[in-house]
Amino acid sequence: MKRTFLLILYLFGGLLIGTLLTEVAKKVSWLSWLCWGESIGINSLSVDLAVVQFTFGITISMNVALLLCIILAVVLYVKTAGKIH
Repeated sequence: MKRTFLLILYLFGGLLIGTLLTEVAKKVSWLSWLCWGESIGINSLSVDLAVVQFTFGITISMNVALLLCIILAVVLYVKTAGKIH
């Protein structure tokens, strides 16, 4: 249970740091390559049942900075998870 929590914590930390790094890299010309990426998903799917209307949508965005930070988070997890009992 502790290892699962640690993995989730590292992954969320990697996503947060990767997002922050992306925002910084947008403003620095020589770091703009970190922002290269793609988005996939469904913009919006609406279901109208006359009484209730549902709108669904999901988008997943991935760029170089996020990918590097997620990889770093997994490496840190592997190095530290063995020390937790």
